[in-house]
Amino acid sequence: MLKHFHYSIKTLVLTATTALVGACDMSGGLADPFTQRTIITPKAPSSVIVCRSQQCAPARTNMTREFLYNSLLNLFDNNLDSTLLICDADPDSRMCFENYIQFNIKAGVTPATVVIDSAKILGVKLKKSEQIIDIALDYNIHYNAVRPACMSSKNALFVKSPDYVLMEDTGYICKFTTTSDSMISTVFAIDYVDLDYGIIGANYSFGVSGPAYGGGTGYMLMRFQKNAFPSDPKKFVLPKSNEAPVMPRSASGKVQHEYGVRTEGPNLAPGQYKVTPLPLK
Repeated sequence: MLKHFHYSIKTLVLTATTALVGACDMSGGLADPFTQRTIITPKAPSSVIVCRSQQCAPARTNMTREFLYNSLLNLFDNNLDSTLLICDADPDSRMCFENYIQFNIKAGVTPATVVIDSAKILGVKLKKSEQIIDIALDYNIHYNAVRPACMSSKNALFVKSPDYVLMEDTGYICKFTTTSDSMISTVFAIDYVDLDYGIIGANYSFGVSGPAYGGGTGYMLMRFQKNAFPSDPKKFVLPKSNEAPVMPRSASGKVQHEYGVRTEGPNLAPGQYKVTPLPLK
């Protein structure tokens, strides 16, 4: 009787363990939020919607890359030294769920929730040679209601085409533990720009590595205090160069004409883009 009782207990423990493992496997394969990683790739948008003059449309249908580039530059420049609000939002309605975004990390061995509700724009600078906009942000970061000591985030805003707008940083230091510093890396895939009300929507990714690690992705809105107007098209102009691209040369020093490229005509310099607006349908 006693032997049968011990056998029943072992069977019960084994069954419960199997059920627990099965329940974990059926959770949809969700990744452990505390798995150490440096960055998570955010969802890439299929198009960038731009609102101006109370009308919204895909940027590819009614504006050039230069116009979108200058409009974003004006939006950030008009809000220099001010605070932009950050909220977790619905990507379809562009309505805020919460007045902040949050993600999970482990600070050493302690689970923590990182909350970000705003960022101050410390600097906006046009880098003509790289054709990017340098933006310095100071995030209002808290983890478990504690404000860590963090460096400012140095971001590069790229406008590769009217359908490809990306803002990412090179990584910035935050001190979540007393032992050492941790690195935060951020990427924003922008898919919505409201020039009338000063709003940017983007799929975001925050990754933390080091003694503190974790991160998360989602959709957020950046709400600026001022809109993109007034804008001066003569104030910010995309760089133009008269230099022709360097052509390959043979051992004798003669230029090798490849794929029908000729050097006596006007050419785009390396890094430049020939942009033409698409016709309205």
